[in-house]
Amino acid sequence: MITENAASAHAMRSLRLLLEAYASGELPQWDLFASNVRLFRLDPGATLFSAGEVHPYLYFVQSGLFKAQLRLPDGRLTTVFFPEEGDVVAPLSAMGAEGIRRVVSRGLHPRSETLRSAIDQQSLHTLVAIESSFVLRVSFRVVEHLTAQHLQWSRLLGMLALMHATTLQVDIGWLRSTPEQRYRSLLADQPGLVQRVTQRDLASFLGVTDVALSRIAKRVRAEDHAAEPAQSPATP
Repeated sequence: MITENAASAHAMRSLRLLLEAYASGELPQWDLFASNVRLFRLDPGATLFSAGEVHPYLYFVQSGLFKAQLRLPDGRLTTVFFPEEGDVVAPLSAMGAEGIRRVVSRGLHPRSETLRSAIDQQSLHTLVAIESSFVLRVSFRVVEHLTAQHLQWSRLLGMLALMHATTLQVDIGWLRSTPEQRYRSLLADQPGLVQRVTQRDLASFLGVTDVALSRIAKRVRAEDHAAEPAQSPATP
């Protein structure tokens, strides 16, 4: 991983537009926040952070593509999502879960035991670059400091959490569909992503073997080809 001492002006302008869109307004003390942002370039195959690691940072993907991997109980790695341009990613340990820990430790939530096992872990995923990628990194402590002083920063953090929850809700519906339905949905909604990832990573993401994915892709191509209108014979 190659690092820069400070984020580029173009990267910071893009980041400010993104965060102020989430916050629905200008963010006070932007210069303080910006002075703590660092730009990182990762080569394909480089790891941004690993599962189980204490990693108190937020990341903003400026360009490139990653795969988030989770280790299953049987030891296998599975790909669970693909962060790309515009995504905000962070380990669980970065998100200031002290309030959740207090609620859980006092048994104030009906699922305290289940939640305890989750918050005791640190990073749940390993994030690996698929392409040459640029990310902006900032310590969560900086964001926490600003949220304690300004409503706009607090609103920003709340909107990021809401976006995460909304994404999880969409993912639940996604998981209820069959692998072939999920593949067709990807082709319709994110055709570029299908072209950017390897068949192995795509198969892992869909929860099938490489062979099964090949069969699905072949069947979909055959159906698409059959649905194409026949060309009229050329007029002599």
